[in-house]
Amino acid sequence: MCPFSTLGRVNGLGMSVRRVSAIAVWMAALLCGCRDESKVAAKEPAAVRAATITVDETAGERLRYSASIVPYAEVDLAFRTSGYVTNIMQVRGADGRLRDIGSGDYAEQGITLAHIRREDVQNEVAKARAQLDEAAAQHTRAELDFQRAQALYATQSLTKTEYDQSNEAFRSTQAQIENARAALRQAELTLQDVDLKAPFPGYILNRRIQLGTLVSPSTAAFTIADISRVKVTFGIPDYVLPRVRLGQEIKIKPENGGSPLKGKITSIATAADTRDRTFAVEVSVENREGSLKPGMIVSVNLGEAPQSYTAIPLSAVVTFGSEGEAFGVMVVEEQAGALIAKSRRIKVLAIYDNAVAVEGVQPGERVVSAGAPLLKDGDPVQLIP
Repeated sequence: MCPFSTLGRVNGLGMSVRRVSAIAVWMAALLCGCRDESKVAAKEPAAVRAATITVDETAGERLRYSASIVPYAEVDLAFRTSGYVTNIMQVRGADGRLRDIGSGDYAEQGITLAHIRREDVQNEVAKARAQLDEAAAQHTRAELDFQRAQALYATQSLTKTEYDQSNEAFRSTQAQIENARAALRQAELTLQDVDLKAPFPGYILNRRIQLGTLVSPSTAAFTIADISRVKVTFGIPDYVLPRVRLGQEIKIKPENGGSPLKGKITSIATAADTRDRTFAVEVSVENREGSLKPGMIVSVNLGEAPQSYTAIPLSAVVTFGSEGEAFGVMVVEEQAGALIAKSRRIKVLAIYDNAVAVEGVQPGERVVSAGAPLLKDGDPVQLIP
């Protein structure tokens, strides 16, 4: 309720008290209306900084990424059966003395790295042979019994039930022979595998056994890697995907100052990593001299950045959507003599230091570079230096 004072008598003006009172009421109502309008005044402009969108004519930095070196092939070697390690391959160390082969040593394909006690497996082979001999003897007896049963059944001196029992016993011994033969073949294969051999030429990355170690099929005795070729792995964002293709030649530069190498892209992921939203790229590089080691960091060059692009400050980019799946900016526009912020979606093309190459805005427009995340579409703004 608008407060106003009550007017009393007016002397000497030729106006009646009633008329003066009516004017006073009208003025009070007018003042009250003004005060109500002040309560619903426009939202206070937010103080923000703005930057004018430009066209960057420089080439910018090359598209470089840090990548990791992994072996072309890497496997864990394990024995097929349990047993005690009785021998490990010996190599000559830098001091001229013999030692067990270990991490960093080179192994030729097919060379025996270690073996377990052979007698244990030989006993299993002998046991399997004995079981096969026993099954063969039972089969011979069953065969003779079945032949007699056939002769008696032909003269009706044997019932059908007895004949069927003899036939079933004969067939059962045949199955026992097949099982015994399979067990013998398996034991002989296991005997061949008491020697743990290198499946391909490569370097030993790790040795987990010692003389006397009791190993099992689940025990990884050695880890061996083929680094005659290596794979260079790194991740790229989606806007760089059009710049790569299978078979493309890529320059690789070791971070330790080594000579640059060339490789070819052999794999591009079809789905982004859920953690960092990048696509894994794999480059195969010949490494005959062994200069690239597993775990090394190298730089990958994907070429030059665009020669010119519409640039905005990185701080001007905001996310849209409930899950931040889109990018946008707050563009400063003038309406009825006032400045307001209008949201606009953009497409991010590339990032160069603190600048972002985008599509969706025009050079000369102004975007909010400080305070954008706090604004809503249509909010009034006030520019500060």
